Amino acid sequence: MAEAEGLMKQPILVKFTGAMAEEHRVPAYEAAESLRGISLAVMISSYYLVEGRVRHRKFESRKFELNLVAQRPGSFESVLELASDPTLISIALGLSTSIGGTFIYEFIKSIINRSIGGSGEASIEALEAEDRLKTGDLTALVEAIEPAMRGAHKSIGYGASNIFIITGDHNNINLNERTKDYVHTSKLSKSIQIKRFSVASFNANSGYGRAYDFEERRTIPFEISSSIDRKSLSALLKSFDSYARRRRFGDDLASSVALKYQPVLSADGRVKKLSIIAARDEINGF
Repeated sequence: MAEAEGLMKQPILVKFTGAMAEEHRVPAYEAAESLRGISLAVMISSYYLVEGRVRHRKFESRKFELNLVAQRPGSFESVLELASDPTLISIALGLSTSIGGTFIYEFIKSIINRSIGGSGEASIEALEAEDRLKTGDLTALVEAIEPAMRGAHKSIGYGASNIFIITGDHNNINLNERTKDYVHTSKLSKSIQIKRFSVASFNANSGYGRAYDFEERRTIPFEISSSIDRKSLSALLKSFDSYARRRRFGDDLASSVALKYQPVLSADGRVKKLSIIAARDEINGF
């Protein structure tokens, strides 16, 4: 990272591998669409960091810059440069702690990884659990970049087998056929399921949150039904209040809650989202 013109500059490497990329070439249109999608996902995430709101278009602010600075020989590599002002990020997010380059990398990686079926970085999920980062905003951010991430996968199967987005030291995001299927498919299952989760974050006003799946060891976004009852809200809030204890002491049952829900599934059957119908302290409470 370097300081110039008041902005902190950080490189983001986009690396295409496999298929034609191994011959140092990729189809121009598909590669351009992939770079555009990745750039748009980074820009939407970055605008939130400096403005504190989710923006879908009109990226005209000079509070940060995203530039293409190099094309490297190799499989096929492009270097983007993200320039931002950490002070503005602290103000926009209302964070009293100083913001460094690691936070910016981890935030962008968390939003993109969640959009392709992964989890956020531990540091970001901790800030979200503490309500220092708003769950509703982060859920909206993931939804906002989904179209961009569909474009980012354009080269997968058309010139490349993998696209690695590298932030920091080997801090990789991997786009491949599996993540391509994930971003292109969302199907609400008709099956109603019941399972125990731990509520990692929850905003009762927006109805958005994230639930930790003990089996898959990841958090999954959820939204509550508009007709959810008061008892369900109490159970969700109780689990959320106990989540910090689970993180610190590994006491899973202390923060678990039984959820009745319909899953939103990807093409390969992975759960992308939970549509919660009801919540209870115990499985037999429904």
